[in-house]
Amino acid sequence: MSQNLHQIFKNIGEIEPTENLSGRIFACVSTEKDRIIKRKLMVSRLGLGTSAVVFLVASFTFGSAISQSEFWSIMSLVFSDMVMVAQNWQDFTFSLLETFPTVSVVAILVPIMTLLFSFSIYLEASNKQQNHERIYSI
Repeated sequence: MSQNLHQIFKNIGEIEPTENLSGRIFACVSTEKDRIIKRKLMVSRLGLGTSAVVFLVASFTFGSAISQSEFWSIMSLVFSDMVMVAQNWQDFTFSLLETFPTVSVVAILVPIMTLLFSFSIYLEASNKQQNHERIYSI
């Protein structure tokens, strides 16, 4: 029985893939990579635009917050009463820190970090797209 089974499998020819199968596989892989790169570029451009708009809004908010706070009136003491500021520099520093609009500064830093992150993704995707086009155009 084992010899019959062995003979049966010996007489079966190997199944060969079609000649254009590898070309179709590479074309599908290339198309998928191109789609992923284009999606990354679109998301990074959207992130760049959104973070730029949010940065502008946060900058105007920071400008109005710092102009309404007492920060500049305390800061002007540096120019008018330098001796008094030098004698009481610790209290002066604490007063400056208390009146500085830190929430507005954080609101500016978040879009800046998002802008840098989106720009990094954009550069990476753009580089991959150039490499992809160079490789598959040959």
